Amino acid sequence: MTTDQHQSAGTLPDRSRGRFVLVGCGDAKADEPREARDLYTSSYFVCKRRYAEAATQWARTVNRRANCWAVLSAEYGVVPSRLEIEPYDTTTDDLSGTPIDGEPDFRLPTGDPVETELDQWALRVQMQLREWLARPFAADQETSPCRELVILAGSDYVDALRDRDVFDGRATSVHTGEPSLRGLPPKATVRFPFQDDDIGGLFEQQAWLADRADELKSSTAPRRRCELSTFGAGYERERARWNVGRPSLDVEETEQVGLQAFEDVPEECVADTYEQSELSTLVAEE
Repeated sequence: MTTDQHQSAGTLPDRSRGRFVLVGCGDAKADEPREARDLYTSSYFVCKRRYAEAATQWARTVNRRANCWAVLSAEYGVVPSRLEIEPYDTTTDDLSGTPIDGEPDFRLPTGDPVETELDQWALRVQMQLREWLARPFAADQETSPCRELVILAGSDYVDALRDRDVFDGRATSVHTGEPSLRGLPPKATVRFPFQDDDIGGLFEQQAWLADRADELKSSTAPRRRCELSTFGAGYERERARWNVGRPSLDVEETEQVGLQAFEDVPEECVADTYEQSELSTLVAEE
């Protein structure tokens, strides 16, 4: 299928779609507001962050043009890694036994009623995922840039979401009975490495993360400093947008070329000392 055919069909070609990584938060936190990527201070979270950054780096390959990562928080839901947030102590255990206030507007994708704050949290995560997977590319559900969504979180978070079909179904409106738009983009493949590969122990997970991060860094490292890296929902650029993709300037080589060109000037074209003095006088008088 040609590019025009892809566009007419309302879908993006695969070269425009990439990997999104959702990293579970941690108990140990800084005492002051920080960007989400810096708020959590445990070595375990650092390992997950290192993997996420390696897995979403820009590498001039066809499946790396729409990559970013975020944090999965029991307090805030899906948090872009560069969004500053306040420290908190909320866990999924705190939410599971707390009944909600008032009547819910939606039923869970499973069809079950929303009864606890954990149910509400799961629905909020589903809505935030849909929005996040479309950023920063202003895509709709048919043209999401997400090719693959990798979830790196503990079973307490993952099970709460999977048991409620957050990754598979859509919530249903209590008032109309119609499915909402709060579903994941249909083309996003969701992976749960810790659960699917039965990597249960903390040290086992850290070892897996370290090995995968090293592999990703070596295989997809940017070729030049001017290439892009992606974190959160936006790009970091070491060079201005208009300068991206232009060849780097070798200053030393350029200076040497200039000197050689000067040395190659014919003698009859080089002013002698008297002529140079006269020229300097005229310039000064002007």
